[in-house]
Amino acid sequence: MVDDANNDGGGLRERKRAATRSAITAAARLLTARSGINGFTVEQVCERAGISRRTFFNYFPSKEDAILGHPGDDIPEALAEAFIAGGSSTEPGVVSASLWPDFIELAVGMMESMAMTRAEVVALKDAITAEPRLMEQAMHGSSAVEQHYVAMLAERESLPADDPRLQMAIGAMASVAKYAGTMFFAPDNSRSYRDILTSAIEALAAVAPLPGSTAAVRHPTAPPSD
Repeated sequence: MVDDANNDGGGLRERKRAATRSAITAAARLLTARSGINGFTVEQVCERAGISRRTFFNYFPSKEDAILGHPGDDIPEALAEAFIAGGSSTEPGVVSASLWPDFIELAVGMMESMAMTRAEVVALKDAITAEPRLMEQAMHGSSAVEQHYVAMLAERESLPADDPRLQMAIGAMASVAKYAGTMFFAPDNSRSYRDILTSAIEALAAVAPLPGSTAAVRHPTAPPSD
């Protein structure tokens, strides 16, 4: 009982830390989108996030690090848990047939959970791209983000993290997500992110076999046809 209580307490503390960290990053990104990287101070981030300056530096060494955030913080816990649980009924050593439909739900859920408007997201990306030092940090940090996704996918599929199938899946997911994001945030776009992402995965499936059928990607809950 004591061990369970300690484990629960530790988990609660980590969730609170993650929530505070996410709030700091959200504030830093919003201010960057609205004012540019050099257009606000750490104190303004603290005010928007409702924390002290000391708390800020307990989480991030600089304003730039707060903008980039922490690997995994962009994935709401409920979405991550649902994605991982989606592979629980798959036989050991086999990639789950629902991988891509579940990936769509994960990616769409992440997009819908964003606290910024489309215009603000575009402004944030432009600000990061225009700042060489921050862009370099973003590229360096992308490997840590990728490893977080690899670990999540390995847990879902009950496969070792160095399994080539996981590495290929992560690469494919990153490619379609990047393509879908570029198309979705285009000024003249009128399509939903779900529609763009699904179409991108269907296009990928047309040239490279994926677990599940294209019908399962488009209609994940529909019964198979006769």
